[in-house]
Amino acid sequence: MYHRADEGCGRVTGLKLRHPLSGAIYSRRDDGSVEVEEPDGSRGVFEPDGRWLRGELREADPHLLGFVGGPELASRRGPGTSAPRHTGGVPVPRFDGGATGSAAGRRRNLEMDLGLDGKRVLVTAASRGIGLATAQVFADHGCDVAICARGEAALTEAAKDLESRGARVFSQSVDVADADALKTFVTAAGEALGGLDILVANASAGGGPGEAAWQANFDIDVMGAVRCVDAALPFLRESDAGSVVFIGSTAALEFLGIPQAYNAMKAALIAHASDLSQSLAGQGIRVNTVSPGPVYFEGGNWEMIQQAMPAMYERALAQCAIGRMGTPEEVARTVVFLASPAASLVTGSNLVVDGGFTKRSAF
Repeated sequence: MYHRADEGCGRVTGLKLRHPLSGAIYSRRDDGSVEVEEPDGSRGVFEPDGRWLRGELREADPHLLGFVGGPELASRRGPGTSAPRHTGGVPVPRFDGGATGSAAGRRRNLEMDLGLDGKRVLVTAASRGIGLATAQVFADHGCDVAICARGEAALTEAAKDLESRGARVFSQSVDVADADALKTFVTAAGEALGGLDILVANASAGGGPGEAAWQANFDIDVMGAVRCVDAALPFLRESDAGSVVFIGSTAALEFLGIPQAYNAMKAALIAHASDLSQSLAGQGIRVNTVSPGPVYFEGGNWEMIQQAMPAMYERALAQCAIGRMGTPEEVARTVVFLASPAASLVTGSNLVVDGGFTKRSAF
């Protein structure tokens, strides 16, 4: 029989978080387990590592379980130990990318001319992480940039940063899962910038269990990219350097610890990009995918995992052949090159950017 939190077997005493998709409340109990309560009242109790203990609810998000139950996991590592630090391995190379100022002046300061001066770029989910870093590198190469994200405050800060780099910026708060809002944004961005040359579909629903996660990953990761391309095509056809880049993931290529919608939908995205590359080549539009491995940045998923699930973090770090995880800037520079006229012969490619995280032999 399942006991409520206040009926023994441990009480809810610690951290509580609401799941961003399901609305379920994840609460840490004094015995180190995590209680999950769905909006309909169904409950379950789980170990932080995802094992079900009791209750009518038998599925929960393993990442959020580990985060909420993280303090208990950390304490089990024993006294005198601490979470591993993101250090060691091959160092992150310095890449200054030019100074702010005119587009031409910025371009002359770069190490390589990618032919991007004056190009118009749209990047989704660009208020932080890989999306923001990608928009910044484009701006540093003399591009004008359109960006979207859900959060107004972070989006405003991102737009200010891009403007400080000399870019003309169009920004709008958009939920990529909202088909009409997304298509309206893409059209408005193209009109505001006087056209679009490059589209980077970066938005993702992330990981999670159950049918809600499958629907969210389908709506955002897959259909978000599909709808972006559909809305951008009238502009891309008019460009002399039309290019599309989807942000995939190495989760689509190798087993990432748990079966989940994120992995499968990223695989679908890679397949769709390959199909598009064939169908749009005759219209002068290249389509490629960049699939990052673990990427570490402040406030990102891997920093959260490092703090809440150090064992999982250590395993992932040990799998990186170069001895460290990637940075958003490293992924961004790959995206920008692949999208640029400098990569004019590349289409239908899935470029893995993971520091040797995956071990497959790709031919």
